[in-house]
Amino acid sequence: MAEPSDPSSGAPTSAAPSTTRPRRTRRRLIILVCVVIAVLWCGGAAFRMVQARQHAQKGLDQLETAQQNLGPAQLIRGEGLAPMKVARDEFDQAASAADSPLLKPFMIVPFVGRQVRSVTSLTDSAAKVVHVGVESMEASTKRLRKPTTAGPDRVALVRQLGDIAAKARGDLRGMDLGPSQALVGPLERARTKFKVQLDKVQRSMIEVDDASKGIAQMAQGPSKYLVLAANNAEMRAGSGMLLSAGVMDMANGQFKLGPMTDTASLMVPAGAVPVTGDLAARWGWTDPSQEWRNLAMSPRFPANAQLAAEMWKAKTGEPVDGVIAIDPIGLQALMEVSGPVVVAGKVITKDNVVKESLLQSYLDYESNPNDPNSGQAPTAARHERSSDIARAVVGQLDAKGWDMAKLVQDLQSAAQGRHVLAWSSKPEEQKGWEAAGISGQLHPDSLLLAVQNRAGNKLDQFVPVQAALEHRSVPIGTAVTVRIHIENQTPHQGLNAFVEGPYPFSGFAVGEYRGILSVNIPGVSRDISLDGGSKVVVAGPDGPTRVIGTEIQLLRDAKKDYVLKFTVPRGYEHVTIEPSARYPAVTWSADGQTWQDDSARTIRF
Repeated sequence: MAEPSDPSSGAPTSAAPSTTRPRRTRRRLIILVCVVIAVLWCGGAAFRMVQARQHAQKGLDQLETAQQNLGPAQLIRGEGLAPMKVARDEFDQAASAADSPLLKPFMIVPFVGRQVRSVTSLTDSAAKVVHVGVESMEASTKRLRKPTTAGPDRVALVRQLGDIAAKARGDLRGMDLGPSQALVGPLERARTKFKVQLDKVQRSMIEVDDASKGIAQMAQGPSKYLVLAANNAEMRAGSGMLLSAGVMDMANGQFKLGPMTDTASLMVPAGAVPVTGDLAARWGWTDPSQEWRNLAMSPRFPANAQLAAEMWKAKTGEPVDGVIAIDPIGLQALMEVSGPVVVAGKVITKDNVVKESLLQSYLDYESNPNDPNSGQAPTAARHERSSDIARAVVGQLDAKGWDMAKLVQDLQSAAQGRHVLAWSSKPEEQKGWEAAGISGQLHPDSLLLAVQNRAGNKLDQFVPVQAALEHRSVPIGTAVTVRIHIENQTPHQGLNAFVEGPYPFSGFAVGEYRGILSVNIPGVSRDISLDGGSKVVVAGPDGPTRVIGTEIQLLRDAKKDYVLKFTVPRGYEHVTIEPSARYPAVTWSADGQTWQDDSARTIRF
């Protein structure tokens, strides 16, 4: 048996148990546990972020669906309420996921924290927006379900709808969308998309609020509005020629349209109403403050309406608070709510009122074009019938209860095509007309094409217009070309001298169309030209736009092409094509798309 070795002899001895390895093992275990916890925490946080993003995206999609056609009328009717409710639920879940405690520690991390704060703010704000939207729509639809009688109850209804919108407008003020800089791509796109939707909701609430206040003030009255009947068979710029005029009185929610007078008998003495500014500089040679039928040579309705109010007072001594212009398409919108009326034994419906006003009323009365006196009786009878139609519709609307939202919706549709226009001398009412989209204003980016009748016939309904817009980049901005095609398709049979002419002693041919092709373009435009006409008759500033116009002459079956060119500088990379109010509407094309100009459309370069 071996002897134990002597430590002092330098022989090998057994090592003592080590404490280093257990310490290292414990330390590694602790690190591992921390890493696992961190990984799980990050995984949980990432999962909650993904949840928030998925729910937010679904909410955005539903909100976009709800807002595709969400104007003031649709808003108060509760249209789109179902997808808004789905959006509300999705955003609630997104906000809950984004508010998870798992995400709180990441708030202080420089780059990641910005993303987390953005998600939290966006989801909270989105949830609030849709809650406000749903509550407002539910409140307005609940109020609309209650029957509304004629008179003061109408005013109360409009004010209550305005109160609902005003509350929502306040609730949506100052929404915090969180950081906007240094966001990751998907989050930045989601933020941008939501901001667009938020702007739409806010704008709709503002429009309902402003429109309700203005309309309620007008309906409460007492108010006097000059009503001008526009005729699309004889066009001016942005409206039909103003051929009849009368006063509508409004008080306590009731309204009455008085007799309509042929504007040809309302000539104003020279100098009684001065014309100033761009209207005088561009169109003063047509005597617009004397001859009502030349009042709308410019499409700027506020300027025309203010002049009309002054002309009416100068001619009759009666002041008015505002002016409304409405054409047969606008009258058709009113009849969607009023229903049919009977005039002189004839049933006038929304389906035949346009043809009745533009064509049939002229065909039913004959006159000798070579006798200046023979047309007086037929013209008087025809104007009386047109007046009776308008008064019957207004009277029926006043006498019965109707769906306020439907009326607003139908009128808004007509207003988008400039078939109903309104102006008021009272600021709150004017603000209401602007919010309702029927003020007829032009803007710095507006492009409005007009073919104006100067032949004294009713041929515009047989003169279709096509316009093709092209654009290309140039060193100073964008060069725009508009190719305009006009045809005179007047039928050879079935018309009379009222419709096809010639105007007595004009020397024009039967079925001949003469007029002015005028185009309002953005005010910043330069290098402007209009080729194809006999001579340029107007050019220069017209409010926030510039106008250029040339004479046109088309015999029956003739067609003609015109080319408009202008350049907009850098920073103005779009134009908004405004409706012309023509019937049929102008057919436009640009960037591979074709449409009718019954509403405004923006073309981006």
